[in-house]
Amino acid sequence: MSFLSCDKIDNYDSPNGAVYGTLTDLMTNEGLQSEQPNGFTMKLFEKGGNKNSPITFYGKPDGTYENAMIFQNEYKVLPAEGAFFAVDTAIVQVGSRTEQNFDVIPFLSVSNVSVTASAGSITSNYRITRQKVGDKISERKTLVSRVPGVNNVTHEFSFQRTNLASTSDDEILATQFTDVVTGLTSGKTYYVRIAVRTNNALKKYNYSKVYPVTIP
Repeated sequence: MSFLSCDKIDNYDSPNGAVYGTLTDLMTNEGLQSEQPNGFTMKLFEKGGNKNSPITFYGKPDGTYENAMIFQNEYKVLPAEGAFFAVDTAIVQVGSRTEQNFDVIPFLSVSNVSVTASAGSITSNYRITRQKVGDKISERKTLVSRVPGVNNVTHEFSFQRTNLASTSDDEILATQFTDVVTGLTSGKTYYVRIAVRTNNALKKYNYSKVYPVTIP
């Protein structure tokens, strides 16, 4: 009896390129605040590749992105599916590590934020602002979590007001909102974030920064 064996050698080249960058919020001049994992999507269309099948991956909650598993080539790079108005596609010659940044206008922004703690609760004060008119403003929330990655999905406590659809945008934009979240434990540190949303097709939220607060 004899046995035959065949060892295949993988001669494919490994990815040797990387593209990274930041989506800068033009209202705050800082990285766009979003959620993880589906705050926004990056799409890469490789020259010579299938135009209908881009390389897609999620951005990070601080507005940065990176993909270090692509080949050096020319790509069309597009941020999409986030809580911001459409931006132009960039044509990028990707080398071993290439930076490509984008400026974006968010649907909404959270400003004039203050977060204070008292026994068993936190109080948030904030304004909702915008630079460009889009869909109707529909929702606002103050979210509180025991973990820093607080967002609309990850939170244990929240103050929710969902009736903004019946309030005019002019009135909303002129209001200083105050939310109180109760049921918190003395001595514990919590992470607070405000989320606001327009009635956009993907139901994506715009966020404030995360504020750590210790309950007295």
